Amino acid sequence: MRHILFPKIKLFFSGWDAKYQQNKDYFVSVDFQLLSGKNQYEGRISLEDNRFCFSFSGKAMYPTLADALSRLAEEILKYDTAIVYFRERGYTTCLRIDEKTIKMEKREEQNILSTQDFASGYKIDLNRAANLMRTLGFLTDDGKLKNDMIRKYHQTNRILELTADLFRGKNDLTVVDCACGKSYLSFVMNYFLWEELHIRAKFVGVDYSETVIRDSEEIAKQLGYSNMEFLQADLRGYESTFHPDVVMSLHACDTATDMALGYALRHQAETIICVPCCHKELLEQYELPDFASITKYGHFRTKLNDIITDGLRALKLEAEGYKVSCREFCSPLNTPKNLLICGQRMSHKNKTAQAEYERLLRLWNVRPSIEYYSASLNE
Repeated sequence: MRHILFPKIKLFFSGWDAKYQQNKDYFVSVDFQLLSGKNQYEGRISLEDNRFCFSFSGKAMYPTLADALSRLAEEILKYDTAIVYFRERGYTTCLRIDEKTIKMEKREEQNILSTQDFASGYKIDLNRAANLMRTLGFLTDDGKLKNDMIRKYHQTNRILELTADLFRGKNDLTVVDCACGKSYLSFVMNYFLWEELHIRAKFVGVDYSETVIRDSEEIAKQLGYSNMEFLQADLRGYESTFHPDVVMSLHACDTATDMALGYALRHQAETIICVPCCHKELLEQYELPDFASITKYGHFRTKLNDIITDGLRALKLEAEGYKVSCREFCSPLNTPKNLLICGQRMSHKNKTAQAEYERLLRLWNVRPSIEYYSASLNE
């Protein structure tokens, strides 16, 4: 290959190194094919223990990707043509080099599998996200959505649909999943932000259970999601050393939802995404003498308790300066716990909302846990 192409090759590779520096957590590998006559030779640059392994006629380790790409540029000159693939999660850039030209093309990775018709048009397309959905247990080996995962698939897609606008125009986010459990939402949101919206984000899952943390770490490793970490911690006293841009909590039971909201308020998260689950705390606390003839029926008292609990949570967020929306995000047939509370931090505290919040606490004679968990732990 003519040496006159060497500066152009180096220029393309310097662009790849810059892309890697910007999106380190999403780098997969650099794969290449070098052709001489009818002979074809394959190699790879991969990340191993924070160094770059250059595998081609043996192995060599380099401290930086730029060094490994420089070695590759030198090897390319020894051959007639070369095809080089820069692979990121969900995206591949291809460079085709011959004696006369260098052509670059970018494409999105796709897995073509058989899926059910109702999946078409969803935020998480089962064709494109096949590896993710199979790893999370949504798909069978032949690409069919499992019957027992259909409802969860609907729920997850609907949450993405309703929260997507909260992320637009943002980048380099830190997302904290409180009481993450099996971390379904974190994994799917991770995929959606990067591979659909191309938004960089770091995910931190926090849960009290050592088992679910270990399981989530294993799934992240299988998927190659190096922008995720999982911490075993008690949310009642958890304080992060970083600022959470987004705090989300999916079906955290009873006061665990208040722990998640409290963490978000203490750290002044910009965005809050919450789906509460189970409402027990205020059931025996609240007093509504004027409604005693109705609340004497346990079913009605329980239903009203749900509204009071989540209503106070929403009003508390508003008092702290958030623009709040509350809506059902899916059919009760998918899950009876289908309330989505979203908060977007807009300003300093809202004194009017705070006064109304305090009035209702006195009127109903309640002291919800969000009060305790939103207060500074040093107070």
